[in-house]
Amino acid sequence: MPRIYDENPFLTEKLHIHPREHEHQAVYRGYFFGQFRLFYKKEPVGELMRRRNKARMLLKWFLLNPGKLGSADEFIDLFWPDISADTALCNFHVTIHYLRHMLEPALKSRQESTYIHRKPNNFYWFQMDEHWWTDVNDVQKLFERAREYDSRGDDKKAAFYYRKIASYCSAGFLPEDEAEEWLIPYRRRYDLIYSQVLMRLIQLYTQRDELEEVLEYAYQWLLIDPYSEIAIRAIVDAHLQQGNISIAQRRLDAFWRSLRDLGLHPGKEFHALRARILAANN
Repeated sequence: MPRIYDENPFLTEKLHIHPREHEHQAVYRGYFFGQFRLFYKKEPVGELMRRRNKARMLLKWFLLNPGKLGSADEFIDLFWPDISADTALCNFHVTIHYLRHMLEPALKSRQESTYIHRKPNNFYWFQMDEHWWTDVNDVQKLFERAREYDSRGDDKKAAFYYRKIASYCSAGFLPEDEAEEWLIPYRRRYDLIYSQVLMRLIQLYTQRDELEEVLEYAYQWLLIDPYSEIAIRAIVDAHLQQGNISIAQRRLDAFWRSLRDLGLHPGKEFHALRARILAANN
């Protein structure tokens, strides 16, 4: 049984705020799942971002690391590794200038940016305030909210927020930047969150005998992990319960072959599923 926590008035108030409200109120909205998008109010900041690839990459770093200090040398190593140090530093300063004015077109000469700040030792950081919303931050908040409802035993609300996370993650984290090595830790983080969410959704819907939902999230899991035993067991079991014996058998046989190709052997749970399929065929 999930642990039931004592009522926390502050937490309860936060839980009552619908997550869409934060997105709706934001002046700037950044989207990392699917193609990267940036909006100012209702207008996409599209053409400017397409013309400045390095500015787009630097903005992604800032939005993924709000409040974190990054040195000019670090940014040069990440985004201008193949040119001379002097040229790279010049390009970096031009890009910072461009970003500041792209985000705040009315910014005057020598006026300090509201969001991009610099320390005297050439360290920079991004100050994200209530005017900003990003889907990556939303995923983290939704995950915390889902687990809180889960811990209270409120499966319905927990599943609602887990589904929101799955909807984000199913689009993929910055698929256009698959080759960018600096994004690997972030990609792994959201893959892990996605896997945890899918596993919990499968468990919740299995408990409620909602087999179509079980299949939906189990098949999603296979897209990111074709060797997920939990997903395969859920799929085979759901098809068996629905009376789709031939589909259950095909899915189990295909997984059995994939394990054999890897030199692995199915666990006792899969032998039990095969026995159920044989019994259903007789």
